[in-house]
Amino acid sequence: MKPNSRKCTAIAVGFVGSLLWGATCVVENQNAIAQVGGFFIINELSNKCIDVVGDPGTANRARLELFDCELSGFTGTGRITDQKWEFIRGGFIRNKLSNKCIDVAGNPGTANRARLELFDCELSGFSSSGNTTDQRWEFIGAGFLRNGLSNKCIDVVGNPGTANRARLELFDCELSGFTGTSARSDQRCRLQPSF
Repeated sequence: MKPNSRKCTAIAVGFVGSLLWGATCVVENQNAIAQVGGFFIINELSNKCIDVVGDPGTANRARLELFDCELSGFTGTGRITDQKWEFIRGGFIRNKLSNKCIDVAGNPGTANRARLELFDCELSGFSSSGNTTDQRWEFIGAGFLRNGLSNKCIDVVGNPGTANRARLELFDCELSGFTGTSARSDQRCRLQPSF
């Protein structure tokens, strides 16, 4: 990789929060963006990745969970990982394998404890029934992914949830970094580019 390509990739990663809502970032080498093969979304507390149930999970309504990161790009059974994500214009987080987006169960899903799942991307901004989409996300300070419709964050079931197969849900954002019971929040994440 050329030195300026590495710089551009770093710029692109730094501006992911802005990119979620469709703002554009001009970089010196557009090829650097193309070299990023998606991102792993890693939970800060557990050091596990957002994963799709299944090996690999690609179907509509497949639930999202935490699982050991498959940074090699392959599952333990040698299949292509379903843990790579891309942030696309409008605030959507799309799975690189299935081309489906992170969705909230319900139409639209806005309640605490609503499960997170894969579903066909609603890039028009509306669901098939005409409701405003619940698939828009915003990466906000300190690593929280907040839903654009409900203003709730991606949360792990449990207090805190750190185990493999712990399910993901919507819940009130814990921006203080702690849960209501003073445990460390399991809502914070970081992005790791995959090349």
